[in-house]
Amino acid sequence: MPDRPDDQPSEPAARRPGAQRLVSEQDVEDADDTLFAHPPRVVRRWVCGCGMDYPCTDVLFARLVKATAEADK
Repeated sequence: MPDRPDDQPSEPAARRPGAQRLVSEQDVEDADDTLFAHPPRVVRRWVCGCGMDYPCTDVLFARLVKATAEADK
């Protein structure tokens, strides 16, 4: 069994006559277009001290409480 995708044959296995395909040629073309239009990108995110994305729900709640307290003054 090959360990790398490079070791696999590049041609798909021969299809049996009468075998039904799960996707159409148009589906494959649409998938290619989608993958071209949505490449991965590197992003930089803030992480809260608790390990969640910043602002976490606790920070959002604390900000809401403080904003409400400021509005009541």
